[in-house]
Amino acid sequence: MVAMTGPNGDTPAGPRARQRAEARARLLRAAKEVFEEKGFLDVRVADIAGRAGVSHGLFYHYFDSKAEIFRELATMVDQELTDTIDVMLDRSSGATPYERLRKSIRVHFERYRDEARMMAVIEEVSRYDEGVRAARKTLHSTEIERVVRAIRQLQERGLADQRLDPRVAAVAIEALTWNFAERWLVRGELDCDFDDCVDQFFVMLTNTLQIKEGSGANGDAAPHQGSRPTD
Repeated sequence: MVAMTGPNGDTPAGPRARQRAEARARLLRAAKEVFEEKGFLDVRVADIAGRAGVSHGLFYHYFDSKAEIFRELATMVDQELTDTIDVMLDRSSGATPYERLRKSIRVHFERYRDEARMMAVIEEVSRYDEGVRAARKTLHSTEIERVVRAIRQLQERGLADQRLDPRVAAVAIEALTWNFAERWLVRGELDCDFDDCVDQFFVMLTNTLQIKEGSGANGDAAPHQGSRPTD
């Protein structure tokens, strides 16, 4: 049976599906704005619906509660931040590991800075909302596995200190990166030029891993002093 189409080639469900998707996206954008402005506890569903320009009842067509829409937003924002490790893992880019690590760190802090208001709310809610905390744990566990993979790649190529346990180093780096970003960009505990702070953090990280500028330009490097030789 051939489906009937509209003047633009849409099936009857096509425009409705787009309208539903647009309404849902509008609610997510509105929720993010009001959560950033008011925090979590002071926001009402009516605030989100009003900002989105939809009825109170339409909100419940897409989300069961403000907690549900917040959890989805928190996962989306955290996912954008954890995905920055992909820059480091992208060996097809043509950049050296040193260059890829620098870019990965910078992109992470840029995204954290751009989402600082939302991150402040996420960090707060994660302390008492099990759903947000569980979702974050899953995302961070996945990120740690990718950092482990990145460190192992560096060690296999003789570009990182062979004495480091990749998993211990990955957990330490992941914790340091996120906690530093929160204290710097959310709590304001550090008054530092953005570029200078990124550079200082990068120097500290490369000193820990013992990666030198220019390392891996041709895909190999001699093992670092004090490291075990690679096979």
